Amino acid sequence: MFPDTPHSVFSPRARSSNRGFTLIELLVVIAIIMVLAGITFGISRGVQNAQARTRAKAELAVLSQGIEQFKLRYGDYPWHDSGGSDTNKMLLFALTGRLSMERNTSGELDVSIISEDIDNEEVKKRPQFIDDTKFSVNEDGDGNSIELLDPWGNPYIYWYKWEAAENNSPTWEMFGYHLYSTGAKGDAANNAIKTKINATTGVIDADFRDTGNDNGIIFSGE
Repeated sequence: MFPDTPHSVFSPRARSSNRGFTLIELLVVIAIIMVLAGITFGISRGVQNAQARTRAKAELAVLSQGIEQFKLRYGDYPWHDSGGSDTNKMLLFALTGRLSMERNTSGELDVSIISEDIDNEEVKKRPQFIDDTKFSVNEDGDGNSIELLDPWGNPYIYWYKWEAAENNSPTWEMFGYHLYSTGAKGDAANNAIKTKINATTGVIDADFRDTGNDNGIIFSGE
């Protein structure tokens, strides 16, 4: 029989159980936290992008409905005074009563801006086909909406006939109009899809959908 020997409070087991994290263990914990944070951030961005695409599709549907109502009243879709960036402004003005589109005595179509002021008395008398306060917009210095923006802050793109091309050849050959959001890529996506659409005739290349999908473009009606 061995005599009872009390356990020392300074035994190796006691010292081992009380020691702190080593540097390597801390680095491992930090790495795990960073990986989890990256996964969470990626999921969050994916959810936000999905929500933005859903909103863009809904807003494009509202715009399409307004464009069709415009056609029912005036006999054609909104025209513009150019084939450039002004087309987006002219679409908004057409749908908010600020664009005049009428044929003159010679039978030629005159497209002109009545007033940029949405509170102009003549503008107020004209039908409005959308409520621009329901959209994100660019405004001029007087607080008038001049361009409709998609959820990424890029202008919605609208292509149709324009006044200068009416009596020239070739003219618009596409049935209907082009309306889309450039998605998260913005100008880069728009530059890519513009190579697939003839600016004068509106005719599109057969593979334009592939280009649109590759660049995250959302077309009206999707």
